[in-house]
Amino acid sequence: MEPTHDATEESSHRGSKAWMVEYTVQVDEESHRHLSMIHADEVTDVQHQLLRELRKEYNTSERVDVTVHRIEPVTTNTDALYFEGIYAP
Repeated sequence: MEPTHDATEESSHRGSKAWMVEYTVQVDEESHRHLSMIHADEVTDVQHQLLRELRKEYNTSERVDVTVHRIEPVTTNTDALYFEGIYAP
């Protein structure tokens, strides 16, 4: 699934957390592994947005089996001094 960027979505997610969702979708005999970033306040909201994402992506499939491997809030703890002198953009 290709992520899309919408400025209106970004402004509505300012108070929410980013969640990493890793899951596998089984459609017919094919298996597709996905990694998505979902912005939501609570894990129940993440589940609802994931369901919307799946309905949009697999709307022509009659049966879709989904295995969620993990749902984790994304935290960024970067020590900029660690990269000083090592990485240059």
